[in-house]
Amino acid sequence: MKEYFFDAHMHAMNLIHPSFSSFVDSVSEGFTDFVSSGALSPGYLLTPAMRGQQGLNTILNMFSVFERPIGEIFAMMEEDLHGSFASHQFITAKKENTKVTYPDKPYIRDGKFHFRSHIYDQYAMIPLVMDFSTKSDDSSSRSYYTSEEQEKILAYVQDTIDGIKWYRRVKKNGLLDFFPFLGINPAMHTLGFIEQLIDTHVRLPHTKKGRNEKFFRGIKFYPPLGTNPWPEEKKEREKIEYIYSFCERNRVPIITHCDDQGFRGINSKLAQKYTAPLSFKPALEKYPELIIDFAHYGRQYSLFGKKSIKSLIGSTFTEDPWFNQIIGFMADYEHVYADMSFSGTDPAFYKGLHSFIYQQDEQLAEKIIDRSMFGSDFSVNLAKVESYTNYLRIFEESPFSDDVIHRFASVNPSRFLQLT
Repeated sequence: MKEYFFDAHMHAMNLIHPSFSSFVDSVSEGFTDFVSSGALSPGYLLTPAMRGQQGLNTILNMFSVFERPIGEIFAMMEEDLHGSFASHQFITAKKENTKVTYPDKPYIRDGKFHFRSHIYDQYAMIPLVMDFSTKSDDSSSRSYYTSEEQEKILAYVQDTIDGIKWYRRVKKNGLLDFFPFLGINPAMHTLGFIEQLIDTHVRLPHTKKGRNEKFFRGIKFYPPLGTNPWPEEKKEREKIEYIYSFCERNRVPIITHCDDQGFRGINSKLAQKYTAPLSFKPALEKYPELIIDFAHYGRQYSLFGKKSIKSLIGSTFTEDPWFNQIIGFMADYEHVYADMSFSGTDPAFYKGLHSFIYQQDEQLAEKIIDRSMFGSDFSVNLAKVESYTNYLRIFEESPFSDDVIHRFASVNPSRFLQLT
């Protein structure tokens, strides 16, 4: 059996896929809402590396990726792992940055992926397709040209499928394999549309590839775009319970966005309510066998979400409510996971997580290690790292042992995807 190294959370999108108008619309009601959302918090994007000329260089780097077709993004990431690019940090910043660190040898060499003491046959990516579909009309939108309805998910799904096919055709000896997740925002669709979308695109675990191959291995939720994990309204509840029931019955995993930043289609207060792990508690109580990953380990950048003065002035994210809610779910539910995407742009994250885990009793520590997964949040993470390889190197230099690293990046994602 092939041994995979997984990036369990990444995005391949270009500028046509997100709904920038809905994001602007969501914050245009007041600057106070924008500030309270945490978008300007020091730990998120308002860092020294994002100020002045260096900030412009960072944005340029990010948009140089967004301008590419999805297949080319995959190929570019693999070329990066081959060591095909050189760091531009000194050119752009005119000084050294301790976070901009690279391995002595390329991660992909001799036809394999090398990481710490392990050698992997293939590099597996879980591209998360986000559902940016919108519903609006002239009376509710501030945009003159806003269309009444955009089923953006259909084009994004097809572009992802085409990108994977293009990569496989062009890179016949490439190391990448793909396990994409299908974004669904139930609030934007009818139940019939959701049923058809899942039936058309979601492949059940342990089914063999066929002529009409289904590409998607799981479901992606993005609450800040308007996905309520447990709506009170009957028709809305029926739609999301259909998804939960399908996923639990067929062992299809779910990944849900879980930090207080990112794209938004609703105001920040409602976005944080929907995103909070506790919003999923009724779903887990009714569907306790759900396989669900809370992305970004529940990071809270907004100062208004902090529990203590200590967490306000330090990087002690383990004090934050969302992080502890996820840990509580791991203790109570067998199939709750968390991933390290974007949070891992800062070496302090790994140090804090390592310290927290090994302060717990042995049983809980083992559960946390067993349900944690490596992820990048590429290409969004380019806001805080120079490159994909740079992000991997930060993970490689973390204080975790080789065995635990292997579990985060190989054993746990394989189990999460029901491959083993």
